[in-house]
Amino acid sequence: MHIPDGFLSAGVATATWAAATIGVASALRAEKADSNPMPAGMLGATAAFLFAAQMINVPIAPGVSGHLVGSALAAALLGPWRALIAISVVLAIQAVLFQDGGIGALGANIVDMGVAGVAAGYAMAALTTRWLRSPRGFAIGIVLGAFAATLAASVLTGLWLGLSGLYPVGAIVQIMLVTHVAIGVLEAALTGAIIVTVLRWRPDLVRGLNTSHTVSHPVAALIGILGVAAAIAAFISPFASALPDGLEYAARTLGIEGRAHAAWPAPFAEYSLPLAASGRVATGIAGTLGTIAVAILAWLISRGLRAPTDAIHR
Repeated sequence: MHIPDGFLSAGVATATWAAATIGVASALRAEKADSNPMPAGMLGATAAFLFAAQMINVPIAPGVSGHLVGSALAAALLGPWRALIAISVVLAIQAVLFQDGGIGALGANIVDMGVAGVAAGYAMAALTTRWLRSPRGFAIGIVLGAFAATLAASVLTGLWLGLSGLYPVGAIVQIMLVTHVAIGVLEAALTGAIIVTVLRWRPDLVRGLNTSHTVSHPVAALIGILGVAAAIAAFISPFASALPDGLEYAARTLGIEGRAHAAWPAPFAEYSLPLAASGRVATGIAGTLGTIAVAILAWLISRGLRAPTDAIHR
């Protein structure tokens, strides 16, 4: 669902950049004002996991693949504001280093997968837990939220493309919705599996609806999450499906895929590495470097928002 450069008109790109800037600035302000902050390393580790997970495309229908976006999952683990920060860092690194999503389209991608995706996932979890006040109710809410987040992002993506004049708005939104229903099911299933596992073994890491909890043994949790993220990026991502994702499939169906172009020469474009002899080796190395970059950037942002006396301990 990463919109590339060349798909959006100047007006739509500018408007979505403005909306994304407002959303991220609000998230940073809310995080800075939080009286019970999460350790900066946990935000970095979670963002790194999301980056690595997004590299794993799996076939979901004939000719189409999908991958975990993690908007609802991030909202469950971090809460809405931190989730938006984490998703924004992931999307920024993907665009700048890997040409996975456009620079000009970064605002739209943050609005789609960050603002709308996080809001849909968090709202669904909050509503569900009002009726089912239990960890099971929370898990059900996040699963439903993951499906809703996928559809919300697909609708907004279709809207931006339609407003940019690529195709009639109603038709392209409908195509995006139909294409992403199966991807939404995949998102919900993966999110549910992860959140149930975390609730079973480390419920203290799920701070989406209860930020009063503190993370026990944060160093061990950080190392574990980073280790899983690095393993996914290095050893699993090279075997990801090469089938087009939902947006690529829709663009190919509509005959507009040729409009995509790179705004600048990213150092690891398409997760390639010039010095690596094997494509799979290159993907693994590039993915690992990206995972590290995301972790460091998210950690720096989170730590920079802490008060000087608080930052000493984080």
